[in-house]
Amino acid sequence: MMNLEERIRKIMEERGIPIKCTEHAPVYTISAAALALGVKESQTAKSLVLKTKEEKFLLLILPGDKKLDWKLLGQQLKTKKLEFAKPEEVLQVVGCEVGCVPPFGHLTDLPIYMDKELLKKDILYFNPGVHNKSFKVRAWDLRKLCHPNII
Repeated sequence: MMNLEERIRKIMEERGIPIKCTEHAPVYTISAAALALGVKESQTAKSLVLKTKEEKFLLLILPGDKKLDWKLLGQQLKTKKLEFAKPEEVLQVVGCEVGCVPPFGHLTDLPIYMDKELLKKDILYFNPGVHNKSFKVRAWDLRKLCHPNII
């Protein structure tokens, strides 16, 4: 069985999307990832697994330098309560630890929401389900890969 990184590579290869993989020391935050890559946090994509009041999971992809507006997101998703999924829930739902959640290729069909600001970027970096690697991809290709709801 393929691990999450292998699944992501396969999906990208099948769709003819070029990636550049950079290996680095393990990182657990966006700021550490940006530092390891020598890029601005705004050039990274952070993927957050959230849970609604209705016990549904979703993935939110934000620019690395942007904070989550809980109230606005709740209004957009028409739910009264949102919270971060617990680490064990993240592992079960997406197949990796908190801190390296990729924007697609998950174990389940999570609804994916992407901040519209990401579409203004040219290049983005994200973790492919491991703490010690980052993938560089064109923002437009990322959108094609994960078929997100744009918010």
